[in-house]
Amino acid sequence: MTSRVRTFSLVAVAALGILAVIAGFVARGPLERSFVLWAARNATGLSIDADAVDGIDGGYELHGITAHTLGGAVAFDAPSAVVGVSGHAFRIVLEAPRFVVDPERYRGDEVERARAALAHAGMSDASFDVHIGSGTLTIVRGDVPSPILAFDTVGGSFAEQNATPDYTLSMNLLDAGNSYPIAGHSVLQVDGTPGTVWNAAALPLEALGALLPSGDVAFLGGTLRDLALDESTTLHASARLDNVKLGLGTHVLSHLHGPIAFDFGGVGTRGIAGLLDAVPFDASGEVDDLPPHFAWLRDGSNDLRQLGRLVEAIASEPNLRSVHVESTAPGLDYAQYAMASPHGPLAVSVLSANPAEPTLRFDTAIAEDHVISGGERTSAMGVRTGAVAGVNGDYFDIGRTYQPQGLLVRGGELIRGPVDRAALAIDKTNHVTIGEFHLVGQLRVEGRTLPVTQVNDWPCGEVTVITPAFGKELPPAPDTIFASLDSYGTDGKHYRVIDVRKTDAPIPVTFGVAFGPKVAVPVRPNDVVELSYQTDPPLDKAVAAIGGGPILLRNGAWYDDPHAPAPDERNYRWPVIGLARQADDHLLLVAVDGRHPERSVGMMRPEFGDLLLRLGAVDAMALDSGGSVTLVSRAIGDANVSVRNVPSDNSAERWVSDALYLYSSAHPPSIVPPLVAPTPVPEARPTP
Repeated sequence: MTSRVRTFSLVAVAALGILAVIAGFVARGPLERSFVLWAARNATGLSIDADAVDGIDGGYELHGITAHTLGGAVAFDAPSAVVGVSGHAFRIVLEAPRFVVDPERYRGDEVERARAALAHAGMSDASFDVHIGSGTLTIVRGDVPSPILAFDTVGGSFAEQNATPDYTLSMNLLDAGNSYPIAGHSVLQVDGTPGTVWNAAALPLEALGALLPSGDVAFLGGTLRDLALDESTTLHASARLDNVKLGLGTHVLSHLHGPIAFDFGGVGTRGIAGLLDAVPFDASGEVDDLPPHFAWLRDGSNDLRQLGRLVEAIASEPNLRSVHVESTAPGLDYAQYAMASPHGPLAVSVLSANPAEPTLRFDTAIAEDHVISGGERTSAMGVRTGAVAGVNGDYFDIGRTYQPQGLLVRGGELIRGPVDRAALAIDKTNHVTIGEFHLVGQLRVEGRTLPVTQVNDWPCGEVTVITPAFGKELPPAPDTIFASLDSYGTDGKHYRVIDVRKTDAPIPVTFGVAFGPKVAVPVRPNDVVELSYQTDPPLDKAVAAIGGGPILLRNGAWYDDPHAPAPDERNYRWPVIGLARQADDHLLLVAVDGRHPERSVGMMRPEFGDLLLRLGAVDAMALDSGGSVTLVSRAIGDANVSVRNVPSDNSAERWVSDALYLYSSAHPPSIVPPLVAPTPVPEARPTP
């Protein structure tokens, strides 16, 4: 915006300055006048004209002035102007000018053209005092002019020294009978480039918003107060919303108040509050993908559109009671809202992720980095791995080995094999696949072939591959034999048997194969075996996968999963959590709290499916629910993730086996940076 302000100011001053120089020629005759104006246009890119010029004491009075840049981005006309000339000092009094700006015709060379105009007129080092009694500004989009913004009492000075503008400007914007003063001046930045400082005690947002093209957001009223814009080092602006009203699609945000701040490409707030369709609403966070020159006010940005879409979806929820939204990281938003239902209150937490955001990725984590563990809290795993958001994962062996019951892929590595129920997989493009996966594999030795039945499962069934991710020790298991293997050759399929032993007592974990009680052990030390295994469908392109279930939605409709875990929980109202994919691949992680009658009673699985459909999901799968339901994210001002819902185990977070997380490689928030004291790291295991 500030570069455009300098453009418009310099264009107007250049045009008037050239008119002052050619004023004498205008009185001499039409032929000479036409030649001078033609020469000025070709040299400077400014088309300038005046109907008549009268010589007055100390200068000229011009009538019927018109001027515009070569591309038509900036134009103005005025019925008259008085130009006083004293050496290289000019005093310009402009009467009722009309400025017209067409952003679509902005070429980018207007500043250089205007400077060339001043040089052509011999006024590179001239200074100007400009005074305007009143005037109007119109923005044109195509052939359609926007509503006019009126101003008066414009005064200031302008000088161009060594291609560096030096100016001061003050003016009043006029709206509905009120006057809004604005003042600005140029500064020289540290690197020698020109900067700008602007201040305004109040600005009418509806009048300013009317200059912008219509879009998803409409400025309907309110005031922007205490505006301070400083481009002396880098662009930074701050202001305060006061009783602001916005149209968001078919919904209305009203009574908005609170601080906001801007920098190059970003806007943020530590908290604004108001009403969303008469429901209490508040928002915080920052987005950093804004187009330059405040074009995001016209065109929006990916992150702003994503946040707006989430707010619109929540605003359409029935019996809404309150809404809170945050921008967590580029491509990632968090929301929590309360609603009423026939069965009691509900509290819903949502993470919305844009899979096209290049700085955002998914991965899983497992408690203590091992399949067998003492468990770990979802928040602790998130802090330990540097996540910005996440949810608990699969069902697990609670209170004992804490091993997950189903599929787990971490960082592209198969950590735990699948079982005959649903799992979700995420590839490098953040595309989600929800379905059932099966393990296929074989162990060949001395002409005998055995099917591989599992990976890192204990006690083992028939033939189970054990990797270092299993844990530190293999627990005792009667009638089970473990053969440790070492790679042999270079094809990645052949191994030499190092050792074969019973698991009557704990033994250290190494890579190998465990044989269950029903399998006659076919290997001896020093045998060479061929081992291969993978999932069907293959997960070779997956970066993360996690078990859970049941599948809730398929192709935009409820799906009654025949392999649902804990089928007796289908019609039990309690805490639920799941992941959903929208038609455009945007992802939602949604948790509904339960077992808190005063706050949230929870949902049955079909009710949860209906909720996900209302939020725009087409495919969805539940994760371990009940007391395990935990959704974490990096709260505004924090450096670490923390629990954002209210778990049902006496409102305390449960130790679980694994979790699904989002990670961001984007730079840390700068407009709303982390506080000095970040969220403390939660303890990683239960106390005795």
